[in-house]
Amino acid sequence: MLKIDRIKEHSVAGGVKSMNKTVDDVLVRDFRKSDLNDILEVLGLSFSEELEVSGFDPDQAKKMVDQMFGIIGRVFLGFSKLFGKEPIKFLVAEVNQRLVGTTIVNNRGKVGYISTVMVHPNYRRKGIARKLMKNALDYIQKKKMKRAVLHVVSTNVPAKNLYTELGFREFEKTAHLVANIDHFPQAENVQGVQIRNFQKNDTDAVYELIKASEDPKNLEIFDFNKKDLKTPFVQRMFHFSTESKIVALHGSTVIGYAQAICTTPNEAGRIRNIQVCPEMRSKGIEEMLINAAVNEIKKAGTKKVTATASLERPELIAAMKRFGFKKHLEMEGMVLEIS
Repeated sequence: MLKIDRIKEHSVAGGVKSMNKTVDDVLVRDFRKSDLNDILEVLGLSFSEELEVSGFDPDQAKKMVDQMFGIIGRVFLGFSKLFGKEPIKFLVAEVNQRLVGTTIVNNRGKVGYISTVMVHPNYRRKGIARKLMKNALDYIQKKKMKRAVLHVVSTNVPAKNLYTELGFREFEKTAHLVANIDHFPQAENVQGVQIRNFQKNDTDAVYELIKASEDPKNLEIFDFNKKDLKTPFVQRMFHFSTESKIVALHGSTVIGYAQAICTTPNEAGRIRNIQVCPEMRSKGIEEMLINAAVNEIKKAGTKKVTATASLERPELIAAMKRFGFKKHLEMEGMVLEIS
């Protein structure tokens, strides 16, 4: 069983020296609409390299907040919270009434996915990230989730040290790649293979494909099940992004799957969850799926596209590089079992 109390006993990752004293008057509370401008400032300072690659549209962020705090959003979140089904827990840290950090817990059923752990550069190594993490883990434990999961940039040693001290262990490494969308090469068609949009009756076949293609330990960590193939209700209600699901067929058999996600022209489109059945890998199916996903993303008018792949899928990374993708960072997935 996770011992939350022991989190208080350790120093912040990297060590808290006498010149880097902890801040005692840190208030961790729920996000408010009035916090948005402060969060955008901390975001730009915390993830400048990542945002330079992926792009960022502050108008899109403001639109999302306006929707969530509008009448429909407040009613939806109110009922979600009432029934213990709130999709996210958005926490912020304050010091002397100044917002200095954030984290988000995404409710994925039995899994609490922790994201956007960030602290203003002037307030780092003072125990704020630790306090945010403690509150996030308290929430996950309160909701009786089985585990906490997060991803961290491989070179971010202080953050990795903090998460390790809290009991997290590494379970995967992923490459994040980026490419310019203009002049994208056209993939060659593989004889007998058809690419089309995902249909509802593909659900069972895609589910079995992912189970055969992915590391079963990772699927267990994320508590993957068939419902994860559905677009989340909050996304269907508020349309924060546009998602296209694509399948590759050999005859009538589903042999490949991918997702293409885009928001606005100012933000890079994303290709996720590229799956090809093991016996059909490195035969051009990956390229056909990537090509179809890029064509969907082009419709948003964006100039860049990002994609992710496990380092255990070298054939997929090679296919991306043939399309001009370049690796810009590596991430480590980390997990903490709650019970």
